[in-house]
Amino acid sequence: MRVRVAGFWRRLAGGIVDGMVLSSVFAIVATLAAVVLRQPLPRIGQIGPDYVVDMAVNGGVLAEAGLAMIAILSFLYFFLFTALRGQTFGKHLMRLKVIDGFGDRPSITRALVRTIAYVPSLVLLGLGFLWIGFDREKRGLHDWLADTYVVKA
Repeated sequence: MRVRVAGFWRRLAGGIVDGMVLSSVFAIVATLAAVVLRQPLPRIGQIGPDYVVDMAVNGGVLAEAGLAMIAILSFLYFFLFTALRGQTFGKHLMRLKVIDGFGDRPSITRALVRTIAYVPSLVLLGLGFLWIGFDREKRGLHDWLADTYVVKA
């Protein structure tokens, strides 16, 4: 079976779509939680990376719980969609899919390793993701660790 690996820009576009999907879900869940807990909602102009960092540092237990919820939902989104379909919503829109070395959808274990491997890819200043643009096989650190490929569907 011949496949064509997906390049950096197409994968980046899929990642941006996934980020928009997750951001929408986080905004809805956070708004519902604030209303139920009778907490003030921030103004639109306040929301951004600075707001998230400020909440993480000075927000207290409620903010930590919210950030933990964001981490858990993100993990479940990437893990479940990769394990069950071989593609997230962003990959689906960009006509991409994740496969293992045999051309099959990744196993649950492989999908789990790939999702956990996003952490070192991101923590290393995003170099694990930038690696995709320079690697001959267009694989990021998380792909190498899980032995997966992202190909054009």
